[in-house]
Amino acid sequence: MKHPRICVVGSANIDLTFRTPRFPQPGETLTGHALHQGMGGKGANQAVAAARLGADVTFIACVGNDAFGKTALDAYVAEGIQTSFVRRAADQPTGTAAILVDNNAENCIIVVAGANAGLNSRDVRAASSMVEQSHVVLCQLETPVDAAIEAFRLARDAGVLTILTPAPAEHVTDELLALCDVCIPNKTEICSLTGQTVNCEADAIRAAERLRERCVKRVALTMGSDGVLLLDDSGSTHIPAIKVDAVDTTGAGDAFTAAFATSLADGMSLTESAHRAAMVAAISVTRVGTQSAFPSLKEVNEWITLNVHE
Repeated sequence: MKHPRICVVGSANIDLTFRTPRFPQPGETLTGHALHQGMGGKGANQAVAAARLGADVTFIACVGNDAFGKTALDAYVAEGIQTSFVRRAADQPTGTAAILVDNNAENCIIVVAGANAGLNSRDVRAASSMVEQSHVVLCQLETPVDAAIEAFRLARDAGVLTILTPAPAEHVTDELLALCDVCIPNKTEICSLTGQTVNCEADAIRAAERLRERCVKRVALTMGSDGVLLLDDSGSTHIPAIKVDAVDTTGAGDAFTAAFATSLADGMSLTESAHRAAMVAAISVTRVGTQSAFPSLKEVNEWITLNVHE
């Protein structure tokens, strides 16, 4: 069986994760438990997660011409990711994220874009052959929206499935949504995009319907412990969350999206893909870190074998 081909256009960061008992108040200094340096950025997260799940991944991104940039590239190569289209910017540092994780495994994040802000439509066009040969193109919005629009235009012309993580939501445009086959927002993002808050399943359906009115074909609304709400032409489906003992939710959404994309590329249905993606996300939150928490295909299959009859 051929491996699914996934093209990811997006951000590449160095993550500095601080473990703290709780989030500080303004002006307050807290003593943290630990500091972990890892790799991040929504684009890189999705690229690594998809590669771990057996996909042939091409990553289109921009990093700095600094030590962090070299570290990032070396890490992607070690994951088997095609990095020929990761440009090194001479005048900007590699993007950096500061992540606070509290004792309840909740997180808050500050991101400095750095070289990510320089990713542009020319970078995407340079990789047009890889976009056109993919089964799925994944985009997020920690890089300029023009790059995502160009990637989705190329993909749409080539009949390639497009999947969007609309984060940060304020960067979403009608043009981008019109090129989007599947949109995967969380509750905060869909509220920003539609004005509909999500407090129950009926709210979730209304919000997803409003997002579909903006020309999105299919919606997979992730709701944390409340699971996932799918909406397409056939109606809505609720996928319950998988109960695990979470220690760190950072990157869970990216793990879900990568698994969802890989599953669709493998020929699974929307519902089957969401169930599998929920498993991958559940495994990831039982581990500390972001990319370091993403499971391999072997680990996912072992998890399914152990848990399918429970």
